[in-house]
Amino acid sequence: MADYHVGCGIFEIYAETLNKKGDLWKNKSVVTDEAIKAVAQFLLEHDEAFKFSYKDKDYCLMVKERESKE
Repeated sequence: MADYHVGCGIFEIYAETLNKKGDLWKNKSVVTDEAIKAVAQFLLEHDEAFKFSYKDKDYCLMVKERESKE
């Protein structure tokens, strides 16, 4: 089975495999929409927030229901 990796490019999120040496990407696919929807669904189903650090700052990613605009 292929060893998939997910990475963030300048404009998109990609799912990719590596060559046998593990030093070059191959079979790159854009998965931006699917990745964001999957993370949102996971957080909702598990009633969680995802906490992480990036460039020495702390963040929290969560999903909440939007209020209806009637």
